[in-house]
Amino acid sequence: MFIASMRKISLFLFFILLCSAILFLTTDLLSQRGMNIIIRAENGDEFGLYKDSYALVIGNGAYPMKNGWNPLSGAVEDVKEVAEVLEQHGFNVTLKIDVTKSEFNKAFSEFIYEFGKDKNSRLLFYYAGHGYTTKAATGEDLGYLVMLDTPSPANAAEFDLYSVDMVKFVSDSKKIHAKHVLFMFDSCFSGTVLNLRNRTTPSHITDRIKNPVRQFITAGRADEPVPDRSEFKKAFLNLLEGRVEEPIPDGYLTGVELGDYLYRTVPKFSQGQHPQHGKIHDQQLNTGDFVFVLSQNEQDGNEDSGIELDTIATLNITSTPEGAKVYIDDVLVGTTPLRSYQIDTGVSLEKQANVGLELSGYKTRVKKITLKGGQEFPWESALEKMKREPVLPKPKPSVPETTVEENVIVNEQKRLLSPYVPQTIVGKDGAEMVLIPAGEFQMGSNHTSDPNEQPVHTVYVDAFYMDVHEVTVGQYYQFTRATGHPAPSYSLSPFSPMDQHPMVYVSWHDAMAYAKWAGKRLPTEAEWEKAARGGYIGQKYPWGNGPPDGTQCNFADKSGANSGSWENWDKSADDGYVYTAPVGSYPPNGYGLYDMAGNVWEWCFDAYDENIYTNSPRRNPIAGIIVTNTTNNSITVNESRVLRGGSWTPHPQNVRSAHRWSYGAHSASFSVGFRCVQSVAP
Repeated sequence: MFIASMRKISLFLFFILLCSAILFLTTDLLSQRGMNIIIRAENGDEFGLYKDSYALVIGNGAYPMKNGWNPLSGAVEDVKEVAEVLEQHGFNVTLKIDVTKSEFNKAFSEFIYEFGKDKNSRLLFYYAGHGYTTKAATGEDLGYLVMLDTPSPANAAEFDLYSVDMVKFVSDSKKIHAKHVLFMFDSCFSGTVLNLRNRTTPSHITDRIKNPVRQFITAGRADEPVPDRSEFKKAFLNLLEGRVEEPIPDGYLTGVELGDYLYRTVPKFSQGQHPQHGKIHDQQLNTGDFVFVLSQNEQDGNEDSGIELDTIATLNITSTPEGAKVYIDDVLVGTTPLRSYQIDTGVSLEKQANVGLELSGYKTRVKKITLKGGQEFPWESALEKMKREPVLPKPKPSVPETTVEENVIVNEQKRLLSPYVPQTIVGKDGAEMVLIPAGEFQMGSNHTSDPNEQPVHTVYVDAFYMDVHEVTVGQYYQFTRATGHPAPSYSLSPFSPMDQHPMVYVSWHDAMAYAKWAGKRLPTEAEWEKAARGGYIGQKYPWGNGPPDGTQCNFADKSGANSGSWENWDKSADDGYVYTAPVGSYPPNGYGLYDMAGNVWEWCFDAYDENIYTNSPRRNPIAGIIVTNTTNNSITVNESRVLRGGSWTPHPQNVRSAHRWSYGAHSASFSVGFRCVQSVAP
């Protein structure tokens, strides 16, 4: 009842927020997906800017050595990351890897023809790869992009035939009807045609921003080296993702603001590389400014505003007859009836998926759906029996007939069976585990004085299973008896006196040994925080935003304060236990996990790195245990490990979902325990 009530409240608040976004023009990511993007100028004026957003991202890395260009494997990885981030910021992205001149022309022409018709759209082109500069007969610089089949510039005629010159972008940009177009080149070249002068000073938003614009940003000038892994890309994404402070802290990032930031920032990290930026030489196309709407301020504000957004969409799928296999994006997840299947929609609160039903002797159905956080998607399907079974020569498998209906697409070929991914499992140690779905979340908090939790950044985590409860005393002693691993030398009483209490006095190495015995592992710090947040955005604690009062978790019971055991004890909380409580004594969070706050601190796999949030990888980040000092080429082991979740001891900030703490890997304490996770088999 508690979780159902919380979800209803969160869903109600979500609709309030959505209505407010329409009426009062909020600037979070919701406004970038399927809605007009509304801008608020510095003087308070508000106006619509974009209806749709499109990006073409191209990366060239597999250059053949015979043509004289060094391979750039990092460029391919860079554009994949750029494409992913742009998608999360509301762009419909087309990604192309390792293209020839003809493939490039085809992709670019199709992109501007298909998406450049609407004047209320914005278009972004991003290229990573080699660039080159030649001199025209008039002496001016001419810039080129180098494709996979571009030969050495020593053969001028062949080079010109198989490269892409900047004149093409200028001329083609004038054919585009979209209001704002931004070209970003993670390559180095010069070209006077692009008007790259770095003289424009960023300013606050005004209504002039609505005017058409064609803008260009390059990673460097002619003859400057192109690093395989780009500081240009890193600086761009750090700013877009909120890992660094906005130059003008208004929630918007303009093309001029971005170009000026890259011009000032990239040379600090990549010597000899000087990004250039400017606008087209055309008075009708150079007075506006491209705009990114940053979500960071809105999402950070949620934690203090009390608004909690549920990211979990729930599927309930039935069929007549029952027993049909259910596929979600080509992964077999169960059979009908499929009840309360959860999918994480991430920070955008929206996710598209293909849901398929397949039953022998019946026509296959595959439905395109849009899932929204906090909402249920029901699908009742009456399967149509095939008129006849197709008879095909062996060894080809039979292909079921398919039905096409509204919002349904044809399943053109039979899927390969994928492993069934249940919602819960039981580990080898007998502990119940629950599936934490793959997806994004906002990690960290900007509403704290602790810089180690900053900045808030978007992280994607693969699906995994997590123990519903902390590892108990009874489970841990089962492990020591089975393996001979030494039991703690300290007495557990009075802190964890019975088998159903969480195990304490275990070091990180003890917890690792238990996890290995159980066929599991310790959670990464990112996995732990995603699980603790329970599928919600904007909650300080696993249960919501209200401070701990003794009903939500085991935390600083007033009886401990009365005993005089601790200074500054929170004397208002009454959770019923002086020290640890039996696991599961308080309500679970949105994922069905108990005691993600309070009771005992929980070990994570990662080393403790106070600076990792500044340059955290976007997918499955892990802080490394081995530390390399590039100054003296020494290698050391970081003995500090991450603790999460707080404990029964009296510090309110410790039980926040974003709070992180460090502790020595060999250390043990009466307030430190752990729980395990298990990866989902591919």
